[in-house]
Amino acid sequence: MTRKLLFVFLIFVMVFSLATVVTAQDDDLPTVAIIRLGPLPPFLYSTQGTMDVLAAHGYVDGENIHIILSDAGMSVPDANLLIKDALDKGVDYMITITTPVTIAAVNSTLDMEKPPVVLFNTVTDPYSAKIAQAPCIKPDYVWGSQALPDYANIMPMMWEVNPDIKRVGWIYSTSEPNAVASTAIAEPLAEELGLTLVIKSVTESSEVATAAEAIANEGVDAFFIPTDSTVGAANAATLAVAESEGIPAFMADSLQVFTGMTVGAGVSYYQEGVDTGRVLIGLLNGELDITTLGISKQSGTLIGVNLDSAAAEGVEIPQEFLDKADFIIKDGENIGADLTLPDVSEDEMTTMDQSFLDGLQCTPELIAEQQAELDAAASSD
Repeated sequence: MTRKLLFVFLIFVMVFSLATVVTAQDDDLPTVAIIRLGPLPPFLYSTQGTMDVLAAHGYVDGENIHIILSDAGMSVPDANLLIKDALDKGVDYMITITTPVTIAAVNSTLDMEKPPVVLFNTVTDPYSAKIAQAPCIKPDYVWGSQALPDYANIMPMMWEVNPDIKRVGWIYSTSEPNAVASTAIAEPLAEELGLTLVIKSVTESSEVATAAEAIANEGVDAFFIPTDSTVGAANAATLAVAESEGIPAFMADSLQVFTGMTVGAGVSYYQEGVDTGRVLIGLLNGELDITTLGISKQSGTLIGVNLDSAAAEGVEIPQEFLDKADFIIKDGENIGADLTLPDVSEDEMTTMDQSFLDGLQCTPELIAEQQAELDAAASSD
């Protein structure tokens, strides 16, 4: 699996280098730009999910669609340049992966007379990020999926690994609205669970090592990292401290076990990409109206375990916990499940896709209800 991820990433890098010099074709084929913040596993799998859906529906780059794959290398300024480049090329659709990229894309297109359709995913809280006000109250040309981990479900999982965990180190970035929103959820939840959070905030990835060391000096039983691109990009720094202290490092993202996190649990980022692909196909086929689509919300939890990291930390993972893990990294390889489209017939796939799309429709009544809730919240402030 790790070899597959590396292969996919290398292919994307090659395509990205070509995308910087190739302009959109002067033909009738639709052009889709997929722009992700960086090559972290969640973003790779999100991209793969969308590409798998396009392939399943017979869309081939250069034949019946133009696809521009771009990676910002964990640089928000570079993401802005990629967005500008996509707009200069006159793309029809822009798929944005992560909160920072989506914010930049929406801000860059709000004043356009005819903006491209913006489809976002791997965004923890599009509302606190001001990408949208409510699922059905958003810019008319924007749709996306909310990938909010179920912290009430995944934080107690720490006790399944070690029931004696009481003090937990929490590192988050104040520059990312999704991380701020996750922290606001976790603080009262930790108190309710009887956990003590030792919190350190950062603004850049380079500050994570110092934050992790400071937390370790205060004495913690584990690290827990929320969905946070800035902190996630520096997982190696957190893991170095975790190994030296002999404690596990948890993250609200199952796929981060591919980068070494001891235990990860959260939504399926592959499914994020699949759902984006479903909407894109509907729009390409003229079967959907973007203005009436409400933002969806991921459900369910996937679990990952990295036995290599656990061994380096001197942490024993109970067999009962391993038995329910979706991904298990051992000797650098995933010996657990692969993320792919379900092995079902075309008719079954169509039924599943349509069921998902039917649940996105914004009726006038639903819009009025959500606006009333917003108005009530505003008047109470």
